[in-house]
Amino acid sequence: MIKVVLVAILLALSPLAQAERVFEGEKVVEIFNSQDFEANLAKAEEGDVRAQYLVGAAYLYGLEAQEVEVDHEQGRYWLEKAADQGAAEAYSELARIYRSGMGVEKDASKYEEYLAEAGERGMRSRKLELLDLYRDGDPELNIEPDEDKYIYWLQVTAEDGLTISMENLAVRYRQGRGVERDLEKSFEWIMRAVELDELSAQRMAGEYYQKGMVVEQDLVKAYMMYDLGGGAGIEAKQAVAERMTEEQIEEAIARSWQWQLEHGKIRPSSNGYRYQPYVSDLEPLSLMPESDQ
Repeated sequence: MIKVVLVAILLALSPLAQAERVFEGEKVVEIFNSQDFEANLAKAEEGDVRAQYLVGAAYLYGLEAQEVEVDHEQGRYWLEKAADQGAAEAYSELARIYRSGMGVEKDASKYEEYLAEAGERGMRSRKLELLDLYRDGDPELNIEPDEDKYIYWLQVTAEDGLTISMENLAVRYRQGRGVERDLEKSFEWIMRAVELDELSAQRMAGEYYQKGMVVEQDLVKAYMMYDLGGGAGIEAKQAVAERMTEEQIEEAIARSWQWQLEHGKIRPSSNGYRYQPYVSDLEPLSLMPESDQ
C-alpha cells in the first residue's frame, strides 16, 4: 500500500503530470498523409513542435507520396525534439521505437519511460497499454508484472471513465487486494460504472443493496439493479424476489424502467413496460448513501 502511494505521489510531482497533446481531437493520420513535408521540415528546424512530430513520423515510417524514405535515425531525432517540448504523440512513437527495435536495440527501460510519458500526457491507448503491461508483464522484454504500477494505471483509467477499470478497482477495494480494503470506495466505483450503464457493475451494485454492505439493506434497490444488469443479474434477481412482496417487485421494476428512460438506455426485454404508467407516480430514488451526495 505504501508503495502505491509513493508511486502516485512521485508521478504526480514529476514533469509527467504536465499533459500535452499537440493533435488533440484531430485526425493525425490524415494530417500526416496530407502534410507538405518540405514546409514542415523548415518549420521543424525553427522549433515548431507539430512539424517536428510530423517530420519525425515521416522519416520513421516513410512518406511515399512525397518521396520521403525511411530513416529511423532522423525519425528518432525529430521525435525526440518534439518530445522535449512535451508532445505526447512523440513520446508514444518513441515508446514504439524502443519496444519494436526500429533502428535501435530494443530497450525495456526506455520503452517503459516513454510509454509512461505518453500515458501521463493523455494518450488513452498508451494508458491501456500500460495497464496490460503491468498486469501481465512482457516476457519478450523481461518486464515483470508490477502490482503497484498496475493499481496506479487502474486508478488513472478508471478516472478517465473506463468502466472495466472502475469495476476492477471496485473489486480490489472490496477484497483488499493491492490496496487497503475499503467497501465505501468499492461501492463508489461500482456506482460510477452503474451510471455509465455497465451491466456487470449494476449486478454488483445489486449485491451491495441485497446484503446491506456499506448501504442500508434495500431489496427494492437490489432488484432494480439486478434488473438493469440484464442477463448478468437474472439469477440474483430471481433469488431476491423470493423475499419480496408483489408490490415491492412492481416498484423495483418500475424504478428500473424509470432509470432506463432517464438515461436513454432501454433494455429490450425489460419487464418495466408492464409498469410504465406507474413510473410517473414515483418520487426520485437515490441510489447513493446520503453522505456521498
